[in-house]
Amino acid sequence: MPERRGGTLEDLKGQLTGEHRTVLNAVWEHYRDQGEWILRKNLDQRFGAGGIRGALEALGPSIVGEVEDAGRQGVRVTFLGILLTDQGPEVEELLARYLEYVRDRYRKDAHLEWVGSQEVEAALDLTPPRSRLLRQLIRVSHWWGGGSGFSPREWTVGIPVDVDDLPGDPDLRAYVRAHVLRHLGSPPAAPARPGVRGDFWFVADPDLQRHLALDWREAQDAHQAQAWKACVLLCGGILEGLLEGVLGGAGPSTGSPAAAGAPEWNPAALLEVAGKREVLGGAALPVRQCLQLFRALIQPRPRARVGVSVTQDDAEAAMHAVRTLLMRLPAIQADRAAGA
Repeated sequence: MPERRGGTLEDLKGQLTGEHRTVLNAVWEHYRDQGEWILRKNLDQRFGAGGIRGALEALGPSIVGEVEDAGRQGVRVTFLGILLTDQGPEVEELLARYLEYVRDRYRKDAHLEWVGSQEVEAALDLTPPRSRLLRQLIRVSHWWGGGSGFSPREWTVGIPVDVDDLPGDPDLRAYVRAHVLRHLGSPPAAPARPGVRGDFWFVADPDLQRHLALDWREAQDAHQAQAWKACVLLCGGILEGLLEGVLGGAGPSTGSPAAAGAPEWNPAALLEVAGKREVLGGAALPVRQCLQLFRALIQPRPRARVGVSVTQDDAEAAMHAVRTLLMRLPAIQADRAAGA
């Protein structure tokens, strides 16, 4: 089946062959039950190397793709791909109920930042297997905020960055479908729908806003693919772009590392001025750590990068830093505009 760009979920399901659906089921069920993506060689043994290669090419990267972890080749499925599996209807219903719960709690408590598995299980009357299923769905779907922790039995997740944009409908299944098809079934450069704000709507420079949005989507894809280094590199660039965009023309303060005639900001100057203007808040530590690692990774001399390793924890911290700024900076920009 050719990779679709748009259409409905039923359209996509109707184009699946029986073999494609079987492959998607196998990849998703392995991740659901084992918490890791299935090895490519295991799929090759089960379906034949030619069959898997053909399935990957036919389905396309918005549905299924390859991932490398510790030198091992695996195969992963996107959330759109999960919706196309036999478990798709159950997945759609469960995630919609979770988003309805988070939306309703946030509207009662605007300071809500995290939810835990125990409270979610009680509110949604989930059995342990259904709770584990929801945990895996949240991880793959990106509907979670920074600082999240996933263990085999319990999990804690930050609320979605776009929780304010969740509609007030009593049933969010239609929203889940539309959101997934818009973000995973359309070309990356597709324009946003009129009236729908993107994550970086508060950035004044339209070119910077567009580039940050594309990098953020790629960072989330890299995180899902367990490409930790790529994730940190993308998040580091996003953080620098966000801070430069918000600090604007204020310029580095006198005596800062960038003030001695340098034409551009540097990380030390960004962090110094951001700290003085109370831009970072509780994100100061993760932002600082991510920018330090980012700068170490982009050193032009290969010898300078020797010994610099990137772990899953580093990538999680980088994602947390970006998500936290995405929640803080719009309010700061609004306060600045009100005081102008």
